[in-house]
Amino acid sequence: MSFTRYKVGQIGPLDKKIKEIIFRSENSIVYMDEEDVIQWTAYSEELLANFGDIQNNVSYWESICNRLFFKKNSYDYKTLLAEAYARMLDDKNIDLARNIIENTKERIEKHGKEVLKQSYILSSITFTIIIITVLILIVFNKHSLSEYIFYSESKFEIIITTLFGGIGAFVFTVLKLKTYTPEIILSKNVHILDGILRIFYGLISGLIIIICIKSNLLMGFVKDSEQSLYLYCFLGIIAGASDLLIPNLIKQFENVS
Repeated sequence: MSFTRYKVGQIGPLDKKIKEIIFRSENSIVYMDEEDVIQWTAYSEELLANFGDIQNNVSYWESICNRLFFKKNSYDYKTLLAEAYARMLDDKNIDLARNIIENTKERIEKHGKEVLKQSYILSSITFTIIIITVLILIVFNKHSLSEYIFYSESKFEIIITTLFGGIGAFVFTVLKLKTYTPEIILSKNVHILDGILRIFYGLISGLIIIICIKSNLLMGFVKDSEQSLYLYCFLGIIAGASDLLIPNLIKQFENVS
């Protein structure tokens, strides 16, 4: 039975409704089904020679598309990948099929890295907005909160410095965004978590730096300054923005001990 009889909207040979036909002939067919999955089949064993390598590559990059992109972009890339099957079944040209996969792969990688980079920075922005919102609420409601949270000025300074550490981490994230290299084999959620953890690291850095100052382990003179709160905020930003300050500080104390 010829595959040329199949049309868009019909149930295909693999019991999936045909959404778009990429290629069809008497002996073979390649199509996108209603779930945007690449489907193909062929009668001739000769057509399937050397097909394993092509199928593995297409399946791999098809799965990457499903993880990275929204439905429309994913569909566009998968139709390009399906052309590799078409060239194998129509022309029996494995080199051309590999070139199609390679060209599509480059486009997927380039677009995918931008998508993941956006996920990374957007998660950082979202967390930073939350931190700024909390910071504003604390500053403008200091007196009303002092009875319940800030039993002393010192606790207020610790919380404020910690929050500014998160803001400093966002500054670092923006400055390093051009050199940030996402891994497309990892899901969006991993890069979203990466962006959140970078801001969380800034919070921890801000907390460490203010504890060091308060305990006279580092720059104890800041406490005696008339502008101590502003200096705390500045040092919190520096601690959060630096990815070397806290590790170097820890090493120094390790050497002393």
